[in-house]
Amino acid sequence: MTFRVLVTDEIDPDGVALLRSAPGIQVDEVPTLPPSELLERISMYDAIVGRSATRITGELLERGEQLRVVGRAGVGVDNIDIARATELGIAIINAPGGNTVAVAELFFGAALSLLRHIHTAAAAMTDGQWPRSRLGGTELRGRTLGIIGLGRIGGEVARRSRAFGMEVVAYDPYVPPNRFEDLGAERVERLPILLERSDILTLHVPLNLETEGMIGAPELA
Repeated sequence: MTFRVLVTDEIDPDGVALLRSAPGIQVDEVPTLPPSELLERISMYDAIVGRSATRITGELLERGEQLRVVGRAGVGVDNIDIARATELGIAIINAPGGNTVAVAELFFGAALSLLRHIHTAAAAMTDGQWPRSRLGGTELRGRTLGIIGLGRIGGEVARRSRAFGMEVVAYDPYVPPNRFEDLGAERVERLPILLERSDILTLHVPLNLETEGMIGAPELA
């Protein structure tokens, strides 16, 4: 019996190749589809694998008469109606470690670009200019980094901050104290205190009812 899998949202080719190599699995790979077209197609598949661009709604899950598995190529599952999937007995699988290092590195890339005005310098050089007085910037060394969420990604950010000579404070009420100690981060009990002490702030939390709107204009003022 063939297990049919629909892959969408431009999944990494190596991952698709791994699926294709498994015996008994037929993989159909398509770009991100409009919701209406996805609703028409889904009934013939046993599984769908995608990223955040495709919303797995309750209606889509109900249309998937053969659907048994929803695979999320990444961490967040806020684009999936988990409650309805549970009611229908459809398994939800994500890849929490898949992009951990990539996201941690991206944070430092963004922080360096902002503090050292790299984006400004690149744009100026494209125009044949070099406004030296505007490009001095500041260092990461000696800055206080505030991390909200000390899970996989937050932990990798904390580890890498040591190489930059940063002081790290972190807020996460869901991890044990030894997690902070192992990562060299000072545990902060209340979010407002973290905000007061941080020169640079980074969030690594799932999007849910508790975290949505956690940081806004009042917190950054």
